[in-house]
Amino acid sequence: MESIWIMVIMLVAVVCAAKEAKVHGNVLIKQDDAGDDAPLPLFAQSVMCQNAPQSSYPYCDYNLDLLSRTNDLVGRLNITEMIDQTSSIAPAISRLGINAYNWRSNCLHGWSKSGGSWGDLHWTVFPAPIGLSATFDTTLLNMAGKVTSDEGRALHNVMLQNNSGASPEAAGLNCFSPNVNLFRDPRWGRGQETYGEDPYLLSMLGVAYTRGLQEGTDSKYLKVAACAKHYAVHSGPEEIRMQFIANVSLYDLYDTYLPAFQSQVMAANVAQIMPAYSGVRVTDLSDKGAPDCANSYLLRTVLRDGFDAPNISVCSDNGGVYFVYDPHMYVNSTELSAAVSMNASTDLDLGTDKVYTTNLQKAIDDHLVEEETIREAVWRNFYLRMRLGDFDPPSKVSYQSIGEDHLDTADNQALNLEAAVKSIVLLKNKDDFLPLSVSSLKKIAIIGPLANSTTVPLSSYEGIPSKIVNIQDGITNYLSPNTTVSSIKGCYGVFCPTTLGFSEAVDAAEDADCVFMVMGLDQFIENEGKDRGEYTCWLSANRSAIGLPGCQHDLISAIEEVNDNIVLILLNGGPLTIVEEDQSDKIRAIVEAFYPGPLGGTAVAKVLFGEVSPAGRMPVMVVESDKDVPPSVDYNMATNPGRTYRYFTKSVLYPFGYGLTYTKFEYSDLKITPKSIAACDSVVVSVKVQNTGKMDSDEVVQLYITTPKAPGVNIGPRNSLVGYNRTHITVGSSVYIQFTINAYLMASVDPNGYRVIVPGNFTVYVGDSSPQECDKNVILLKDMYTVTGDVTDTLNCLNPVPQCLAC
Repeated sequence: MESIWIMVIMLVAVVCAAKEAKVHGNVLIKQDDAGDDAPLPLFAQSVMCQNAPQSSYPYCDYNLDLLSRTNDLVGRLNITEMIDQTSSIAPAISRLGINAYNWRSNCLHGWSKSGGSWGDLHWTVFPAPIGLSATFDTTLLNMAGKVTSDEGRALHNVMLQNNSGASPEAAGLNCFSPNVNLFRDPRWGRGQETYGEDPYLLSMLGVAYTRGLQEGTDSKYLKVAACAKHYAVHSGPEEIRMQFIANVSLYDLYDTYLPAFQSQVMAANVAQIMPAYSGVRVTDLSDKGAPDCANSYLLRTVLRDGFDAPNISVCSDNGGVYFVYDPHMYVNSTELSAAVSMNASTDLDLGTDKVYTTNLQKAIDDHLVEEETIREAVWRNFYLRMRLGDFDPPSKVSYQSIGEDHLDTADNQALNLEAAVKSIVLLKNKDDFLPLSVSSLKKIAIIGPLANSTTVPLSSYEGIPSKIVNIQDGITNYLSPNTTVSSIKGCYGVFCPTTLGFSEAVDAAEDADCVFMVMGLDQFIENEGKDRGEYTCWLSANRSAIGLPGCQHDLISAIEEVNDNIVLILLNGGPLTIVEEDQSDKIRAIVEAFYPGPLGGTAVAKVLFGEVSPAGRMPVMVVESDKDVPPSVDYNMATNPGRTYRYFTKSVLYPFGYGLTYTKFEYSDLKITPKSIAACDSVVVSVKVQNTGKMDSDEVVQLYITTPKAPGVNIGPRNSLVGYNRTHITVGSSVYIQFTINAYLMASVDPNGYRVIVPGNFTVYVGDSSPQECDKNVILLKDMYTVTGDVTDTLNCLNPVPQCLAC
């Protein structure tokens, strides 16, 4: 009865306050005597700790430490309530004042709309992660994370208002991002979701984004909880991911696949981890392997013990626990699937099949899982929510007052445009054809199936932007009103199976001053569950799976017959092998835009017309032939001719780290200090970079090293990125860039997965690209330093060294 009177009093207070207040978005604004507007926290809450009896319980005492509060809360749950909370759609526990919570949210490049009902709300949608990685800008990724978490909090608060304190799908305080899988195979459909093929770049950008998501002005709370995925060895094949077990050596596991996840835990303090659908068999351990949700080696031995993450929450991918049973057939029932996944340390079952909630009680009764194991899982999930301030008074959690006025702001849009511009990579610029002069263009043609697309540039897991500028509109917005514009698709869709439409495109291009061809891929060709395949053109045999699909290449060839001034603009996630286009004299420039987001058209136009110099860099290498790509199921990095730029032994079309600008840079004065060190010490590398061209521009200075192989390792990396710096340099000026290579960065991985410093000569490369073999003009300065002493495990250094790539 007492609680009823409290609620009545609160309701009267709210009604009275409403008479003296106005609503701005979903934030109450109270007028004080001076007439100033002061925002009050949003009223709706996930947990009603102010009500009796829970207001007197320790878990509702925000003055206590989070561990004690979580212990108290979970200690009050019966086994049925605990099992209910292992579902990603966690029901309310009314007797404790806890509303329903939905864990199903995503924020790969801005908050995802998936599953939500958003009304007329709009927010920021950044370029696809593969495009963000092309910026080589750690600060930008951190800022993108901050914008995303601001908007995620705003959406959460607004949706709580609309749902009486319950969290609907896509409006939780957690989000399943970032994706720090390594982009190992160019055919992989989800490569667009990642930060490329280099473990160091993955680690640095992933940590920057996660810290942007989680860290805010109030250090007591997470702003939102990030979830690094898909732990730990996953990059295709998508079509069989629910039943595929990857064979990996300890060497490849620790050299290639784990570093970005280790950095997420150790450098970003990521709140949650999501195992992959697929599984891992560690060949050196004579392990039969297991699906990742049921993989005790990955989850307990590596994550909880090795990375020292006992309290981190682990959430399965959608249906991942069920797939342990079918189609993996790792066990022969859903009860066993629930038991082995829970025992392996998967805390949350993300899936509508509710394997945990329908099977765990029986698994307890059958002595397949201990009640304490379930209690530990539920404890970790509630501990995460405690870290978010979900159990504290709104007045004590500053993030609770973030409302609609934080969505789609002018500052957010400005950052989004900056990200799109910085993500653009100029792959070719024959005779400095770009930038273009608007006054010189009397007639142009814009050709291609993607020229006026408003959906393809958004990539997957997109949000709801307020404005979309496609490539065609971005270009025409820059032109003089007197310029004649012809816009023809040329192809019927990205698949482009026939030459229907070619004749109109050829007619439009015939006397144009410049032809802009907007070609590439879309989400029907590459996406979650869909790797790139061969799409035929009726004119010829099957096309390469890593080239332009269907008759797109033939359309380009047809335009080359009638026009000598073609600019090729590519929209894609996975890299495109375009050898003939690169070699053609008539294709004067090639612009790689990836999936640039809703402002991509404006960003591309800014580059085309010289408002800004492009400076993006390729986060993946581009090979010359599909014959250079091993089978997708082969996870051995050294399989001939090798995976990623670190192991690839042949010439490439575009190296990792490659990209052109509109100016010229000169590198000089490469220095390494000292030139000889003992194991566990660091060296400092410095270089002078001068802009000797005619345009101010960013430059991405890159540092690579080649290390001696660890004893017992036959094939190590040819070289590895260990530093990068994107900096703006005005015409005529110079900057001095300095890098520190610590012992962890210069360590090699031994056959058992340990990072060891190996004595010998270390080669250093500094320049504007990786030192891959190619026919491009790249800048590379080279020097060496020496490490003396014995082979030393980084864990055994007398002076402690960082223990992750981004630490």
